[in-house]
Amino acid sequence: MPLHRFALACHVGLILLLATAALAGGITPASLCVAAAIVAPLLITLRGLLTRRGGAERWLTVLLVPYAGALSVEVVARAGAAALLSAALLIAVLELGVLLALIRSSRPSAVRE
Repeated sequence: MPLHRFALACHVGLILLLATAALAGGITPASLCVAAAIVAPLLITLRGLLTRRGGAERWLTVLLVPYAGALSVEVVARAGAAALLSAALLIAVLELGVLLALIRSSRPSAVRE
């Protein structure tokens, strides 16, 4: 599986996990708003990832850092009791690594003279 497809699969999985975790306590107007606020930036970057726009991987890498940080705080605060958030943290870190590999492989190598 090429790295781009793997990053896309991680991205969709992260969106689904975060939305599911936000709605796990029941579907209310407040939880729908929270879920929409959590996944909205990821949905916006999904379009750039699908169309392979230049720079989408770089912006997504920057965007994933706060998600990974917030998820790690939540997982530690709940002492690992939130399985959905633990899975989302693993996928976010995995996607971050895959995106860094994609960025590194797409960068032209320096020519030494």
